[in-house]
Amino acid sequence: MSKRIPTILGIFILIAGLVAGVILVNMRQGLESKAGPSESPKNLKISNLNASTFSVSWTTDTPLTGLIKYSEDPAKIVTPAGDVRDQISGTSQSYNNHTVNVSGLSPSTTYYFLIISGSGTYDDNSKPFSVRTTAQAIAPPEDLISGKVVRNTGDPINGGIVFVEAEGGQTLSTITKTDGTWRLNLANSRDKDGKVLTYDPGKTLLSIFVQAGNIGTATALTNTNKDKPVPDIVMGKNQSFSDTGQLVTSLEGETPKAQTGTGFQLETDQLTLSEQLEATSSVKILNPATNGEIIATDKPEFSGKAPVGSVVKLTLNSVEMTQVVQPDTDGNWKWTPPQLLDPGSHTLTVEFSDSANQVQKIVRTFTVLLSNQPAFTATPSATPIVTPTPLIGISPSPTVTSMPATESGVLVPSGGLTTTFGLALLGILMLFIGSLSKKWLK
Repeated sequence: MSKRIPTILGIFILIAGLVAGVILVNMRQGLESKAGPSESPKNLKISNLNASTFSVSWTTDTPLTGLIKYSEDPAKIVTPAGDVRDQISGTSQSYNNHTVNVSGLSPSTTYYFLIISGSGTYDDNSKPFSVRTTAQAIAPPEDLISGKVVRNTGDPINGGIVFVEAEGGQTLSTITKTDGTWRLNLANSRDKDGKVLTYDPGKTLLSIFVQAGNIGTATALTNTNKDKPVPDIVMGKNQSFSDTGQLVTSLEGETPKAQTGTGFQLETDQLTLSEQLEATSSVKILNPATNGEIIATDKPEFSGKAPVGSVVKLTLNSVEMTQVVQPDTDGNWKWTPPQLLDPGSHTLTVEFSDSANQVQKIVRTFTVLLSNQPAFTATPSATPIVTPTPLIGISPSPTVTSMPATESGVLVPSGGLTTTFGLALLGILMLFIGSLSKKWLK
């Protein structure tokens, strides 16, 4: 019996190696499947930035729990901050739209953060997101503005995130209550340099964007003469409130109509009026440069010119998506849609308020050719963390822009075929030694 021990041991090790390899590979596949595309944070926005606070908002395809971890040290990001609704209820719940308020910060300090979405942890292309608080300033008198967000049936929207930008200012945000109402302090607005924003309390333009998760979005333009309260904002609509109190509104994606097999088309007269308006307007579309332009990418970067401090609303009709942008100090604006465009005809509509506070539209048609090549510079994306490498040597970045769709989340890989092959080779070696020892002992 003793002569058979090496052979039996070799067989045992071989079987153990195969079993262990299968288990480890399955464990790895299980870990990688925990974070999928539906968990990836999208539409990332930074708001309420001042000397001691900032807010982070994002959306997910399915309801998930969400929080962030932040720190002044990019290598030790451990301090958690939960969703504002979870902070009130004391329990962690799942949402499609997420918003986290971070307070008690130091002025003029760079903070680094990671997004925890469901079971995945996300950063900004292998480095943490970063944001820098403003310098300390004497707060001006409180200026509360308010409003209400409703469905087209009149029912209130609970938990919708309302983003407000005063002309020339950075983004403020708040969340709607159960009755759909919201309010925020417009005096907290800061300009691009982080200083307290100076605005006219009677005619400064306000751009409002509402993100309500899977319910959809809404946009509205008003001014400081009509912000106490702002007229009701209806989900799925683009609205403009004039000084006379008249409401000009259109459903998202309503114009132009989709025609099967021909893409989104515009009437000739409409194109002519649009071209005439653009020729005399200070707002222009530079990319696509002309109507009918062929673009060899399914992820184009739209760009144009507009007066500094103005607000421009972009609508991509083919995907029924709207984005409000502001030009930089040189009057340039740009936007990359967060999802790939299908090959075929598309229409970009640019809306803005003219000197008479009337909403004007410029439309531009273009055709997408099937291509995997990126165009220009894509908007920063959140990416899943794959390895626990310490995050060091990161250059501070003052702001974080909106975030497009990202790839599937992947947790730290563990297990693999190396252990399997090692144990299998050891088993084969033991079998070989066992065979030789049987001959030696005869």
